[in-house]
Amino acid sequence: MSKTLVGVVTFGNLPFTKLTIESIQNTVTKPHKIFAVVGKPGDTETEKWLRDSDISHVVHSENWGFPFSLNDIYDYAWTEHDYDYLAIIGNDVIAYPRAIDSLIEVADTHDYEWVCASQYEIRQLLKEFPEYQQYFGSAFQVTDFSHRCWERFENWNRPMSIVGPGMSDVHNLALYKKSVFEKVGYIDVNFYPAYFSDNDYCRRSANLGITSCTLLNAMYFHFWSRTIHQEEGGSTHDFFRANSTFYRMKWGGPFGKEAFSVPFNGHDFILGKDIVLPSTTEIFDRSQEIAIIKYWMNR
Repeated sequence: MSKTLVGVVTFGNLPFTKLTIESIQNTVTKPHKIFAVVGKPGDTETEKWLRDSDISHVVHSENWGFPFSLNDIYDYAWTEHDYDYLAIIGNDVIAYPRAIDSLIEVADTHDYEWVCASQYEIRQLLKEFPEYQQYFGSAFQVTDFSHRCWERFENWNRPMSIVGPGMSDVHNLALYKKSVFEKVGYIDVNFYPAYFSDNDYCRRSANLGITSCTLLNAMYFHFWSRTIHQEEGGSTHDFFRANSTFYRMKWGGPFGKEAFSVPFNGHDFILGKDIVLPSTTEIFDRSQEIAIIKYWMNR
């Protein structure tokens, strides 16, 4: 029987994290374990709740960013343990019933290495059910969860439906077989603290021939960018612009219009003093990660 690790990166916003983990605990019937990364320095509230809830976790003393946190989950799943599958879920996401079970079922019965879920997000919900607008402020901020508006959506209850290939919803809700890590390796931490690391991982995986699909029936609700809009997750515009520029430089164009088949068109890239980025699609070495992150922190 397969073993699945469900990994989540947190950055404050404990009420959202509670809802995410509650949805895992209430909907997943197949063998699994939850593992969390506390990415916000000094977030003792989340750390205590995870500890009291007996949920395995690691705590970061500095904001090392989302890609670094994901790599900690990869290590927990596949270098420290031997899980068959890793499902990554965002901490502002609620899994609908049968979503994660369906991802696991398809992984068990098909050759797909990367299985994606399907999103239903806050803007769609408010368009369909405008009466809930009263519970949300600017940028869809929410502090009152008692209405549980996401439960109004019932179209998640669909027959199994597989389409593909597909590498969407990368870090909102998707499942990876161990072969993905063995072929592609880690997330690129140059995309600090977030933004475009998912595009980069998709491009690398597609170039390496990873097989993928999307399940239309594996649905999740997405509150949409709560780390940005309800937590101090970093300057959206500055980091988004910097990471977009780096992606274009790395791949010779924007996502979907890349000119290079390998990073930096086959030439190693000197990022900074004593930091050389090799021209390789695979990343299996974490030894430079902190130096790379500090370089981007100080830019």
